[in-house]
Amino acid sequence: MHELGIVLEIIELLDEIKEEQSLKKIKSLTVEAGELCGIIPEYFSECWKVARLGSEYDSTELKLTVIPAMAKCSCGNIYELNKCSRICPLCSKTDYDIIDGKGFTLKEIEAS
Repeated sequence: MHELGIVLEIIELLDEIKEEQSLKKIKSLTVEAGELCGIIPEYFSECWKVARLGSEYDSTELKLTVIPAMAKCSCGNIYELNKCSRICPLCSKTDYDIIDGKGFTLKEIEAS
């Protein structure tokens, strides 16, 4: 389960940002995870809950947004890859390029 390792890296990053910006408290963080980034959202959320217990982030809320995997078919059609079983709904081809849904981004931190 690599989700825990990623959560621990985020906590280290929050520590750095908190110190650099002289922040008192981090209220929430927003993370965007693509469907194809290898993160299981439920595991990630559970790891966050456990990793923050007893820490200065005990009350910090995680806002996790899952970005759908988007593909562009050789015919030019753009569609959600996983909803269409990787088959273009317009031409039924499986020749596509992935254009979104692979990334993982710490999008926003709300702090005081």
